[in-house]
Amino acid sequence: MRRKITFCVSIIFFFLISCLENRKDTTNIISDSDIISSRKVHSEQLKDPYRSLWHINISEGRGYPFDPNGAIYHNGIYHMWYIYQSNLDKPYTFNGKKIFKEHRWQHISSNDLFHWRWHSNSLLPNFEHNEIGVFSGNAFKAKDDNIVISYHGWGSDGNSVAFSNDKNLNIWSKSENNPIAKPGWDPHMWYEEEKDTYYMISGNKPGSNNKPILYSGKDYTLPLKEVGSFMAYDMPDVEAHEDISCPDFFKLEDKWVLVLISHSRGARYYIGDWKDNKFYPESHKRINFPGGPIFAPETLLDDKGRRIMWAWLYDGKTRENIKNKGVSDGVMSMPRVLSLSKDKMSLRIKPPKEIENLRYNYSTVNNEFVLLPNKKIFLENIKGNSIELYIEIDSKKAKRFGLNVLSSLDGKEHTKIFIDKDQSILGIDVSRSSAQNPKYSQYMMIKGDEYKNKTTKVQRAPFKINDGEIIKLRIFIDKSIIEVFANDGMQSITQVVFPTNENSVHVELFSDDSEIIVKKINSWSLFPSMQW
Repeated sequence: MRRKITFCVSIIFFFLISCLENRKDTTNIISDSDIISSRKVHSEQLKDPYRSLWHINISEGRGYPFDPNGAIYHNGIYHMWYIYQSNLDKPYTFNGKKIFKEHRWQHISSNDLFHWRWHSNSLLPNFEHNEIGVFSGNAFKAKDDNIVISYHGWGSDGNSVAFSNDKNLNIWSKSENNPIAKPGWDPHMWYEEEKDTYYMISGNKPGSNNKPILYSGKDYTLPLKEVGSFMAYDMPDVEAHEDISCPDFFKLEDKWVLVLISHSRGARYYIGDWKDNKFYPESHKRINFPGGPIFAPETLLDDKGRRIMWAWLYDGKTRENIKNKGVSDGVMSMPRVLSLSKDKMSLRIKPPKEIENLRYNYSTVNNEFVLLPNKKIFLENIKGNSIELYIEIDSKKAKRFGLNVLSSLDGKEHTKIFIDKDQSILGIDVSRSSAQNPKYSQYMMIKGDEYKNKTTKVQRAPFKINDGEIIKLRIFIDKSIIEVFANDGMQSITQVVFPTNENSVHVELFSDDSEIIVKKINSWSLFPSMQW
């Protein structure tokens, strides 16, 4: 009898093994239709007239928001994650609500800041911790040499952590005690060796009157203790409605810097002192200006001692019926190197040297020349929609001057970059950036109290010119993106535009009221570094 039972069990066992071996996991099979669909998406991306060629952009899916997060330099590689929205094949119910998409983090990495590879993993929500989405946060190195990610677990009303000791940062674990800080919003976490303490800033939500909370603890996997308000006080130029979200806190030389956003005004920063578990700001400045797209800044410190920042460039494609918005929705600024000004009250923001590796087709104007007032000239050999320009101008007595880029030869379509010395402004005028669809470039993302329910066509950044000072502009154009850096990073301004004429690639100089001396013009084409 025992032999019969044993024989039967053996038959059943081998039958089950055979079934398991022969069973096909259809979830991992790539069909011919999948390949055709992938090719179609990539083909449309390559044809997209607005999709950037060398800025980080989303591979597939939707980047709204497209916040850079978790930036860290590790084992000789730049790592970063970004928020994206994953549409679910099967919606699920959470607290009585149907969830059709999730906010996740996608991992990318680079060894040169411009060529990036996508990793197969994402940082996904954990339903056991009441997470239905992974929102903003940062990455840092812990005492035990693990890399730790702090993030806001959407739905949990708290902030959580994941950690990894994998050299490529592909394998992650989450703390069983998540969320470790509650209440929570956009967190920034770091370890201070001299105090043997972990700190976390928890930002304050939009529309909230609460100031950001500071938490601390001795173990990043355990619940943190609330210390109190992070800010000792605020600065007088900060409007009452401005929240502190997407915070990034770091030491720069002998000062502490907090880069962040308010949802109503975009990217900004404080410079000050960190002592006695309080941040004491001494100055407050904007990185974004009304009408601008700079949002959700994120930084890292690399092996060269550089503090490098990226930001999401809000492009309005989700609100406008722009061609191919479904395959080109999510783009970041170029990486920017941060340093302090001489008085240590402002940041200097400059492009990294690595951008030079994309240069080709060098062109120049050999001799300086005078541009008379009320005159315009096109630069014959300098044009394109993926270029770098370097211009030196002696403005003499001129009050308003500059150049038009992405311009058609008839002038009906162009984006004006100008300097107004009387008003001490570096500006970008988008009123004629899109000839056929002017509304595309005339949206207003940032709405402070004084701009509520208004649309601005001119973004204005403070920029004072001293008598006799030579103006030096580095201008980068990547199809729909324009980034301007003035006088060795003393000011920067960025805009997203949507020209509709395929011949809008020309550069035109102008001076409105008095002659200027154009001392130097150099240009380079910039080779694509982002295939998709």
